[in-house]
Amino acid sequence: MLFVVGDKILFKKENMQGEIIRINSPYKVTVLSIDGFEIHVSVKDLVKIEKGTDKATSYGQNLYSKDSNFKIQKSQKQQRSQRTLKVDLHIELLRSNYQYLDNFEIVQIQLNECHNKIEKCLNSKITKLEIIHGIGEGILKNEVHAILRNYNLRFYLTIDGGATEVYF
Repeated sequence: MLFVVGDKILFKKENMQGEIIRINSPYKVTVLSIDGFEIHVSVKDLVKIEKGTDKATSYGQNLYSKDSNFKIQKSQKQQRSQRTLKVDLHIELLRSNYQYLDNFEIVQIQLNECHNKIEKCLNSKITKLEIIHGIGEGILKNEVHAILRNYNLRFYLTIDGGATEVYF
């Protein structure tokens, strides 16, 4: 796209507008931003603002903008990939009267909850399950990983080690 001195422009990667004040080469121009700064920029990073249009949305959905009123539509594939279920296996969140249970019963309740959530994910369109098991001694984590291996699912331990991410 050819620019001339005086053209009003919009930056593709920033929520900023300006005016071309100097053509440095066929590929570089100097822009005076609306904040009063001179910026040397590649012409590939600019979009000319046509007369009669004043919104970033007029230039299509491929234009990246930080404008809070402008939201890029996500493709169905992106929306599908973000279907995530989170399950926290801490016993105090699963049962209110857990103080009267012994350790074996607590682990069994937690594993049953884990089984139920895995089955729910397998039978629905959920693509990611985050199982929060806590750090602790690792007994619950090892049992959860054994269940996931039985289902032949790929899973990864999070950085802090207190959760496991499962992908379906």
